[in-house]
Amino acid sequence: MIRQFFRPPRRRLVALTVLAAAVVAVGWYAVQPVHPACTVYSGSYVPLTASAAETDSASLHAYEEALAEGACEPSHARFHDWID
Repeated sequence: MIRQFFRPPRRRLVALTVLAAAVVAVGWYAVQPVHPACTVYSGSYVPLTASAAETDSASLHAYEEALAEGACEPSHARFHDWID
């Protein structure tokens, strides 16, 4: 049954291509950075009319300050959570 499926070279090529794409996708997902749970109170004011980029920038700056002070753990690759 399996030999009949892979007999034509085109099916084998398609199957290997799909498999390679799946491996690349899972690998990409596994190495994406994950920020551990950390509550950051920055005390900075961001107006309601601020753009999403300004809000993200303020929150990233507060996270970096908390990281420098040792209040938060640094980010790590997602697969570290899988093997711990």
